[in-house]
Amino acid sequence: MLAPLLALPLLAATPGAQTGRCEPTRAGADMPAPRLSVTHEKGGETLLIEGRIDRDLPGRLETLFAEHPNIAAVHFNSAGGDPAGAMEAGAVIRAIGGFATHVPAGAECSGACALLFLSGSVRSVDPSAVFDLGQFSDPPNASASRAAVARQSLDISNYLIRMGVSRRLLTGTLDRDAALSPGAPRQCLTPAELHGYNVANWNE
Repeated sequence: MLAPLLALPLLAATPGAQTGRCEPTRAGADMPAPRLSVTHEKGGETLLIEGRIDRDLPGRLETLFAEHPNIAAVHFNSAGGDPAGAMEAGAVIRAIGGFATHVPAGAECSGACALLFLSGSVRSVDPSAVFDLGQFSDPPNASASRAAVARQSLDISNYLIRMGVSRRLLTGTLDRDAALSPGAPRQCLTPAELHGYNVANWNE
């Protein structure tokens, strides 16, 4: 199932290829509901997930994977969505196993999409793509109680462990965002951070 990755260039491995600024250039990440499309690639099929993730995505993925058993890679272009739906969908992808997840050139994968991306066995982010864990909820729920926020943080932390990703991704993102001055440009993960947190594990 790793064949589609063999045609990829060296990804997220060039120092300085990304500064951490969030400047996606590909359209479609902000669609109100996820759009799933399957294309035929050499060595298998590739699934592209675009738009905001919702609670219906896990069931849609189960149906789609049953109809397309030759899917080898999952690509993303999503500005976020529902974290619980993303983690449920991630469990579907990880349970089947062997998928390569990738954020293509100019695409965005932030918030809930970032959680879903982590379900891949082999993970890569194009140097021109935008990747960020972002806010826990979409949109951020200012009225959420501290207990609810703590529960969600624990759920995400446990999910990161199951996906084999450092929990420092969560704390590091929160610390970085807290340190930003008001009005400062949004910052995303650099290639060094992607590999340091084991978000990207291809070409290491």
